[in-house]
Amino acid sequence: MIPARCLAAVPLLLMFTLARAASTVRLPDWMCGAGDTVFRSGFESDEVLPHDPSNGSGGAYPGNQTRTITVSGIGNRTFYLRLPPAYTPTRSWPLLLALHGAAGSPGAAQAAAQQVRSDWSSWADSHGFVVLAPVASGSQGSWVPQTDVPVMSAALDDTMARYNIERTRIELWGFSAGAHVAHALALFNADYFAAYGVSAGSLTQYACTDNGVPPPSCNQLLGSAQPKIPVDIHLGTLDPLYTTYGAGDDPGRFQSNGWVMNQDLFYTLFAGGHTYTVAQLGEIWTNICPFALGP
Repeated sequence: MIPARCLAAVPLLLMFTLARAASTVRLPDWMCGAGDTVFRSGFESDEVLPHDPSNGSGGAYPGNQTRTITVSGIGNRTFYLRLPPAYTPTRSWPLLLALHGAAGSPGAAQAAAQQVRSDWSSWADSHGFVVLAPVASGSQGSWVPQTDVPVMSAALDDTMARYNIERTRIELWGFSAGAHVAHALALFNADYFAAYGVSAGSLTQYACTDNGVPPPSCNQLLGSAQPKIPVDIHLGTLDPLYTTYGAGDDPGRFQSNGWVMNQDLFYTLFAGGHTYTVAQLGEIWTNICPFALGP
């Protein structure tokens, strides 16, 4: 079971630096096959692709990496990275920010972050993207946005300084409590993240409510999101979020505010509970990979 309103009642105004764009661009199909790449030799001259490399250098690669950074007013925080085998700083790479679910304790949160990094690694390695997995700071191993959002922002900045990241293709994914936060992060920062996915998450568990108490209402949040950030929703038929807490209404909430099914909204209702599988992560990447931020 996942308790209703398991996070703080009122979301922060979640803002990341380097807001860049006001449109979503669909990328050509070849960019999301095995060996995903930003540019290929001999691509057609009429393929105009968004390109904003961070040009970072000096980070160790490939494989699993651990970073500890000092965040002003917060202190030292650790996060985990996965650099695919083909990584080279001579070109820029997409990045996925992956948020774990409530772990039960601060110590377990570190293991949970490493687990989601591990679960995403096979897809990152085969499709050519970087995974960044931060660690929740709450006493129950869950997210405290007032603390954790600044840490995520600092971790992204640190990663872009150490690695060559394609800043038009920063994606987001979360599971359970991480998915609740991911909804808010993505929708408040639709000009920072190119697309996002949620596994076992719900809009009304944290990001918004239907009656707007506490604010914002879901219609206010979704209606004001610019651009209409593509989203993938994976939800189990036995998940309490689906059977009790109304997460199955989320696709309709998106559609009523301008999202189009199978164009920028992807919904998979699967036989199962409050969980995800590594195979489902591949489905999510297939759906969110083809998008970038444009001018």
